[in-house]
Amino acid sequence: MNAALATTLRPKDTRSVQPLPPSSLAAVSRRQTLAVLVAFAIIEDTPTGMSTRGMPPESCLQDKRPPVVYDVTKFVKRHPGGVDTLLLGAGRDVTPVFEMYHEFGAVDAIMKKFYVGTLVTNELPIFPEPTSFHKALKGRVDNYFKSKNKDRKNRPEIWGRYFVIFASLFLSYYAQLFVPFVVERTWLQVICAIILGFACAQVGLNPLHDASHFSVTHNPTVWKVLGATHDFFNGASYLVWLYQHMLGHHPYTNIAGADPDVSTSEPDVRRIKPHQKWFVNHLNQHLFVPFLYGLLAFKVRFQDINILYFVKTNDAIRVNPLSTWHTVMFWGGKAFFVWYRVILPLQYLSVRKVILLFTIADLVASYWLALTFQANHVVEEVEWPLPDENGVIQKDWAAMQVETTQDYAHDSHLWTSITGSLNYQAVHHLFPDVSQHHYPDILSIIKDTCIEYEIPYLIKDTFWQAFSSHLAHLRILGYRPKDE
Repeated sequence: MNAALATTLRPKDTRSVQPLPPSSLAAVSRRQTLAVLVAFAIIEDTPTGMSTRGMPPESCLQDKRPPVVYDVTKFVKRHPGGVDTLLLGAGRDVTPVFEMYHEFGAVDAIMKKFYVGTLVTNELPIFPEPTSFHKALKGRVDNYFKSKNKDRKNRPEIWGRYFVIFASLFLSYYAQLFVPFVVERTWLQVICAIILGFACAQVGLNPLHDASHFSVTHNPTVWKVLGATHDFFNGASYLVWLYQHMLGHHPYTNIAGADPDVSTSEPDVRRIKPHQKWFVNHLNQHLFVPFLYGLLAFKVRFQDINILYFVKTNDAIRVNPLSTWHTVMFWGGKAFFVWYRVILPLQYLSVRKVILLFTIADLVASYWLALTFQANHVVEEVEWPLPDENGVIQKDWAAMQVETTQDYAHDSHLWTSITGSLNYQAVHHLFPDVSQHHYPDILSIIKDTCIEYEIPYLIKDTFWQAFSSHLAHLRILGYRPKDE
């Protein structure tokens, strides 16, 4: 159910809450961060018990599924999911996120204590009540873990994979700088740079991704440390990733104006959404756009500075004040990345060689991440939902996740390993808090439930089929629409 922080209950009274302007939220200092949990909304008490003052009539949600506001300031330090999780959610509707990480009704008694009121407008799309499909799906998967006495977050295999990733990163980096046999042979240094780039991509697909979904251990400190590896080894922000991925992409998959992953400008270099305006440069975009994916790593390292310190929003996802930890990790990560990828190599290699090896590693990391992501959501057969005039998505959230996602290569252990299990993307989107090593175990439950409720489950046999669908999608949307 909708909430500004989290919700499980419908309102018991008629108080309404008017959202605080984003500028006011952004002005809160770091020392006042906890107060954001109270200050994000202003209660309006009127003789009638409800106020929509200053709100356009078409935006009112009284007849919809009104977002419910909770003040969890007194609970924040006791939250099992850590302080950061609640601070990130302060001042926004996090209903889909809340429902992803909690059993339906499991914390009703706790939430009753923190009830404040209801919002009268919605900033981002909202969804109907969970359908029987959504409830059955969550219930069956939850029962699986309980009946098998399995921990949904803990699988020892993940630590072995992390070890291989970081060992590959360190050894390939060390060899291209300090092993004479490698340093004397440029072709071996190039191979090391390729391995380094692939390892950096795996940092993003594994420790970073797992940490951002709290799907490895139950310890928030572990999540923060694993997330920081993205700052230090990739030079890109874990915090920005949380806003983009956990608060943006997962709740609002493929919804224009809400999912930062499909954010575009006008004109944009590519056309990926059916309702996106067409420009002449989109002709034959499938022939040149994929080459631009190699700029991904370079782009995000500068884009995250702009997001956190200037525009303070990632598409429609507002950025809350930074904590001291995230500030230190952000700038410390930037400094360390420049040191280990540029300054230290320049002490041993020529400028030309450093540029060559840096570029190769960056291209490998960028292409691997970009192609993996595009094969899941920006393809031919997926849906591109649009909210109605009241900002409501007229579809069950769980059904939407399945219909906006494409899986591939379920039978390939290799592709499961090198994509961080994103070939099970629908499983991941429905149960992001579950360790990726459990995905094959719960796949049959999800597919059987989809068949029962007649929800189409999209899957390709191989990655190449999935990526070919992305190219076909670009080609089709590159044509000028008939109505333009």
